[in-house]
Amino acid sequence: MVRGILHSYRWRRRFAWAGGLALVAVGLAVAAIVFPNRHGTRNELAPTGTTPAQTAEIVRRVRVTAAERRAVNRTLVAFVRTGVTRADPAAAWDFATPALRSSATRKEWNSGELPVLPFPAHIPDEPTWNVLTSYPGDLTIDLLLQPRRNSRRGPIAFAVELKQEQKGGRWLVDSMIPEQAFAPTPSPTKIHKPVANAERSQGSTPRLSPLWLIIPGALLALIVLVPMLVLLNTWRRNRAIEQRYRAERGL
Repeated sequence: MVRGILHSYRWRRRFAWAGGLALVAVGLAVAAIVFPNRHGTRNELAPTGTTPAQTAEIVRRVRVTAAERRAVNRTLVAFVRTGVTRADPAAAWDFATPALRSSATRKEWNSGELPVLPFPAHIPDEPTWNVLTSYPGDLTIDLLLQPRRNSRRGPIAFAVELKQEQKGGRWLVDSMIPEQAFAPTPSPTKIHKPVANAERSQGSTPRLSPLWLIIPGALLALIVLVPMLVLLNTWRRNRAIEQRYRAERGL
C-alpha cells in the first residue's frame, strides 16, 4: 500500500504541499521569535529611583575671545620654542597637561623624548591659527609652523588641542599631532653671465677669424676676373677670325 501511495502522482503532490506548508509555518514561528512585534505596546523600564536616569549633556561651542587668543599664543610660543624645537624640553613641561606628561617620565621628557614631533620651527610672538573646535575649556586649532632660515625642512601643519586649567586660567597643550608636511621652498638659483660679456667687461677686444676675410675677398675677385676672362676670350676669338680672313685673302 505504501508503494502504491508513493507511485501515485496525486499522493506525491499532496505530500509536497504538506511539506511546503510545514516549512512556511516553521519560518513564521522563527520570524515571530527573532523579530518582535514593534507595532504593539512598548514596555519601557522606568527608573526605580535607585539608579539615576542617564541623560546626554549637550555642550555648545563658544566663541574665542581676544583675551583667550592672547593667552593661547603665550602657551603656544613658549611650548614650541622650548619643546617642539627641543631647545629646552624641561621648560616645556610647565605648558603641558597632565595627560600629555603621562606619556613620558620627567627624566625622558627633560632629555628630549617628548610625545611631540621635533621640528626646527620659527614661530613669531603672535602666531596665526584657525579654530577647528571651541568648547568651554577645550580648544582645537590648526597651526602652521614655518621652519627656521637655512633649514632643509618645509612647513608643517599641526592640529593642537589645548585645555584650560580653570575658567580664566592658563591654557595648556594636551596634544600636538602633525597633519600635513609641505615641501621646502627652493632657494633662488644664481644667474651666471655669459663668457663674452665677462670678457668685454674686462676690456678684452674679440678677434675676428681670418675665414671671414677670405669669403668677401673671393667674391670681389670673381667680380673682377669674370669680366676680364670674358673680354680676353672675345679678343682671342676676334683675333683668330681676323688672321683666318687675312690668310684667305693672301694679305
